Amino acid sequence: MSKDISSYSMNFEAINLILDEMKELGTFKGILFSKRDGGLIAENIGKDIDYNEFAAMCASVFESAEGLGKTFGVNKIGKIIAELGDQTIIIVECSNKTFLTFIIGKESNVDLVFDNWAKYNQKIINAY
Repeated sequence: MSKDISSYSMNFEAINLILDEMKELGTFKGILFSKRDGGLIAENIGKDIDYNEFAAMCASVFESAEGLGKTFGVNKIGKIIAELGDQTIIIVECSNKTFLTFIIGKESNVDLVFDNWAKYNQKIINAY
């Protein structure tokens, strides 16, 4: 059992490194990696707030957008973008079971990350 825990710990560490790399490159305020059922897997926003509820709300938005897309015959959604005051939230599917939520500000440069999205997405999937 300790081997499973050790493997999980190493995967969690790898995921955090990938999130940190994307956050730094894009000058984001933070990133959440979540399960489609609303469970928070990892985040690099800050330790002062519990982001479990936020991850669950983002999962609900993701599922609603997917349902909306199906209404129009779209099977795969791209990005979900919500502007909230001086920050923007972008939700993107990672796999059929996971998604990422990016919290960006005015100083952020999303193109630096999304131009390399396939590479980052594959890294996350491999680590998870």
